[in-house]
Amino acid sequence: MTSDPARWTPHDAASFAERTIGEAKTPEKRPLFRELPPAPVFPIEALGPLKDAALAAHQMTQAPIAIAAQSVLAAATLAIQAQRNVRLPAGGSKPLTGLFVSVAESGERKSSIDRIALDPIHAVEQEWRRQSDGERLAYINAKEAWDFAREQAKRNAKNNPAGLRSALDAIGPEPKAPPHPMLLVSDPTPEALTMHLAEGRPFAGVFTAEGGMLIGGAAFSDESKMRTAALLNILWDGEPIRRKRITTGSTYLPGRRCSAHIMLQPVVADELFGKSLFDGIGLTARMLLVAPESTAGMRLFRAPPVSASNALANYGDRLRHLLLRPPVMADDMPDALNPPALSLSNDSATAWIAFHDECERAMRSDGALNRIRAFAGKLAEHAGRLAAVLSVYHDPDTMEVSLPAMQCGIQLAYHYANEMLRLADGASVPRDLRSAQKLLSWWQSWESPIVHLATIYQRGPSDLRNAKAARAAAQTLEDHGWLERLSPGIEVEGKPRKEAWRLIP
Repeated sequence: MTSDPARWTPHDAASFAERTIGEAKTPEKRPLFRELPPAPVFPIEALGPLKDAALAAHQMTQAPIAIAAQSVLAAATLAIQAQRNVRLPAGGSKPLTGLFVSVAESGERKSSIDRIALDPIHAVEQEWRRQSDGERLAYINAKEAWDFAREQAKRNAKNNPAGLRSALDAIGPEPKAPPHPMLLVSDPTPEALTMHLAEGRPFAGVFTAEGGMLIGGAAFSDESKMRTAALLNILWDGEPIRRKRITTGSTYLPGRRCSAHIMLQPVVADELFGKSLFDGIGLTARMLLVAPESTAGMRLFRAPPVSASNALANYGDRLRHLLLRPPVMADDMPDALNPPALSLSNDSATAWIAFHDECERAMRSDGALNRIRAFAGKLAEHAGRLAAVLSVYHDPDTMEVSLPAMQCGIQLAYHYANEMLRLADGASVPRDLRSAQKLLSWWQSWESPIVHLATIYQRGPSDLRNAKAARAAAQTLEDHGWLERLSPGIEVEGKPRKEAWRLIP
């Protein structure tokens, strides 16, 4: 065809018009949002004495190594938090609590890893449960005898207040119920967690492989989420729990410790990290987060080595020893923890101070950590806590954090900072765009480029299982140039359809 329109034949003109109209109908595809870069490789060597246990859990399950590492580190923190604090330069004594979060899709074997990491803790709970039967009977009998003695004293001291008081003083305080054997809880409200720490041991753990139950439950409802976040902040800081309620009275619980490991699917993590409330009050700054790449599709069967079983047995023995070792309690409050504080060796103090100053400089307006300033402000403290946990796990009798342990803590802190930086942009992606991206990925693997509305909500992504959500996601893809809306009444799958779209190749 000649380039001179004046010399076109009718066929040339029709071809040009058809081609021009076709090009005009094809909108420019625009990405829904910027894809996150790949997750950094977890620095497994930085786990020091916990490395073998993390590798063993990974070999047993073939789950992402970052989640295996996160699980054993969180479990060790839970076992150690009642044994020691750490004294950081110019920062005072800090508790060894930790709030760990792991983000992974379903099928990443989160539950399998969780069972392995927590198996020693479950075994100790069973041991406490067996002991509690006898302790409970002894308490009931002591309480009955105490009640009887007080009633008898009241009868014997009629019209004699001074004698009654003397008799009651001689009987002594009311017997205290033994602590319940449960250490772990999965989805407590702030009130339930406070009660758990009041009636049980003065330390506990919030651990769950189904974080959606926690984030989507009563603890993070509109009425409770601020109280839950504030309580977790208080426990991470090591401050006393102070509550005053008209219905339940006053509660004052010093010397309590609570660590957590919450495993979340990405859609649930968006609910947690996409809330400015949690960032604003400092909860996310206290969390250590991993979101590794999936291993699904690459987990061909291989028998774990014998060394994995041996490593997990040693890990179990160490956690059991730490949990059963009597913690140091306050002299004036026998139910409140008062752990001694590890000091830093001269070399480890020098390394920590250098890291602290590096983090501080990185928070400047042009600094590498400016976008996560709140987290960066606690990064040196995270490093110090992690180093102390590794020190006590290696040697339960130690009272000093060595330079190698501090170097491990700092390396782990770098990793968590890189993960938080990587995910900072992702947390700001609106949920509707994430849903649209899921729909696009599903559609691109579907058997036909033409799909009607009912197919989307009946067979599409799980979070688009109603017409309203499916229609909104399709409209978003249409607006971004990925779909073409077809005329109402077009026949799809043998029936006329009111709403249908074609995926633009």
